[in-house]
Amino acid sequence: MSSSTQMQVYVAPEVAEVEALHPYLQDKAFRALPIRAQLARQAGVLQAAHAAGDQRVRMHLMSWWPEASGRSLGDVMNARLSLQEALLTMAREYGFRDWHEVDALGNSASPNHFEQALDELQAGEIKKLRQRLDKDPQLANEQSAYGHRATLLHYLGANGVESHRQRMPLNAADLAGLLIGYGANLDAKANMYGGGQTPYALASSSAHPYNANISVELNQVLSGQ
Repeated sequence: MSSSTQMQVYVAPEVAEVEALHPYLQDKAFRALPIRAQLARQAGVLQAAHAAGDQRVRMHLMSWWPEASGRSLGDVMNARLSLQEALLTMAREYGFRDWHEVDALGNSASPNHFEQALDELQAGEIKKLRQRLDKDPQLANEQSAYGHRATLLHYLGANGVESHRQRMPLNAADLAGLLIGYGANLDAKANMYGGGQTPYALASSSAHPYNANISVELNQVLSGQ
């Protein structure tokens, strides 16, 4: 990542750890794989890193592994993590209830045009995103193929989506305004935290916009004020 991009995007330490643990996440060949294959590879890395005592797994496990609830990081690192539990953890991180839901996708992949739009959104590249929306305005309301079914507006909250995607572009309020201008639905619902989550609900309860010092402006836009 270039220094100019780093200046435009706030990345929390725990998110940076996930990116470092999975450096292949941005590889074109990896991203072309079916969702099931992508999550299975991440689960294998997660299990191996946990067994090696690599604390870069902390966001994955403390956020998404059911057995981590109420336990300290030390306890979680000392616990046994089977491959099945790692698969469940990754499934839940991507908004699926369990691995059976992931497996049922078969060879389905995440649409490349949505992933490219999300890349531009999370890099704060508003000009590129505007050009993409000009060509495909329906992107403003398209939902992720993952279990949480987040729209691009939901991703701006950096909350409840996959760990490495919890990045905070510093021009998030402008990006939100752009999407709304192309018809993005402020009342769209995503499936995190029991379901029914609007973009505002996610952003207003997220630590990332607050730590990036942009929460007031972003929340104002997402609340429709």
